[in-house]
Order: sequence, then C-alpha cells, then structure tokens
Amino acid sequence: MYRELNEKEQQWIDSMMNVEFQGRDILLKQFSKAKIVYKQEYAFISIKFKIEGEIELYPFHVRVPVEMRAFQQASAPIVFILHIVGGVINELEIITADSTQIEANNIELTRVEYEVNQEVIMER
Repeated sequence: MYRELNEKEQQWIDSMMNVEFQGRDILLKQFSKAKIVYKQEYAFISIKFKIEGEIELYPFHVRVPVEMRAFQQASAPIVFILHIVGGVINELEIITADSTQIEANNIELTRVEYEVNQEVIMER
C-alpha cells in the first residue's frame, strides 16, 4: 500500500521546500524517510505520508507551514498545501485553483510563489 516517492513527486516536494522557513530542515529529514499513498481525483491529488522509525518532530504548532502556487501557461494555478499533524508530515494536498481536472504529468514548476505561515517565517 505505501511506496517510495517517484521522481515527479520528489520534484514537487523539492520545489515546495525551496523556500526558507523555521523547521524546514526537520521536514526535509522527515520527507527523506517517508513512504506514501497516492490518490488522485478529478481536481486534486492527495499524497499521504507514513514514517517508520525515530524522527525529530516539527516543533511549531502550525498545521500548514507553507503553501506553493505553481502558475501554469494553459490553465489556472496548481496549489500545493503541506499539512503537519502532531509534528509529522501528514499530507501534501495538490489542487487546481479553479477546480478543473488536474493533470499530474503536466504540472509546470517554472513559475512558483510561496505563502509561508506567519508563525514560521524566517527573520531577515
């Protein structure tokens, strides 16, 4: 049921983690140990994570530390929302901004913007 991330899914996570925020390194370590269940519906993709073994918990009490919008040339943006539950990565939710059909193999990551939760924003 659970499996390793494939190359496309790893690219999504790498792109999403390409912004600085507090505790990001902890989440990167969690991702490196995670197995997933992938579910795709018409307008969304859900990637549920499972981590076995010892991990460092994310110390901030925010459910969504970061969101990413990937702007597409031929359609509405794709929104990536990372959910943390109990200090552990729980789900990466991927939706089309206009609820049209999502095409996982055609998601462009060339133009992205990030929304970092105010509680974990890095001081400059």
